[in-house]
Amino acid sequence: MYDNHGASIHLKIPFYRQHYDFTCGPASLMMAMKYLGGDLRLGTDLEIDCWREGNLVAVMGTGRYGLAYSAAVRGFSARASSNTGGLDFVDTFHPPLSGPDLALLRDQFYERRTRCRRLGVRERTGTITAEILRTSLFSNHVPLIVTNSLFFTREDLPHWVVVTGIDDRFLYINNPSDARPRKRKIGLDTLQEVVGYRGAQSMVEVWR
Repeated sequence: MYDNHGASIHLKIPFYRQHYDFTCGPASLMMAMKYLGGDLRLGTDLEIDCWREGNLVAVMGTGRYGLAYSAAVRGFSARASSNTGGLDFVDTFHPPLSGPDLALLRDQFYERRTRCRRLGVRERTGTITAEILRTSLFSNHVPLIVTNSLFFTREDLPHWVVVTGIDDRFLYINNPSDARPRKRKIGLDTLQEVVGYRGAQSMVEVWR
């Protein structure tokens, strides 16, 4: 078996800019599906459709099972990963969710997870490392990961981006909140600080 440890790879993933504050996840998914050959017309109609399917209801953003579901119903394979196995960011929201909002978030999470399992979406629990991302890319999977939007803006919010490549020093991403395509990179020595939101890591891999 070929050992790709430390090897470089760059996928030619097209850029798509999110049109709404809460659609970084759908915009990231759209980039992945377009790269993988989906017969999809990128635009706000699809962006909103994916958001409707994947949003967390109690909050405006999208969770890993929601995005995986949107991919699966369009004929793609998907795998959801996290380092907690639990609800997306439920322990990191500020202000924290409680009462009916928390109950709604839990219901939506488990409902999307059940739908994903019926569609054959795989699940993995564990730390998201450089080697996991490298293996994903070399398998021609497109990883979508959560980071903190503070790395790009002044807002402290969970934010989805697309991993486009990796080498021995950097991880390369498409950031859907950028006004235009630009080459962004993350030092592998800081990866565990950047991947995840307040310690809660989430990833969705999409492939054909």
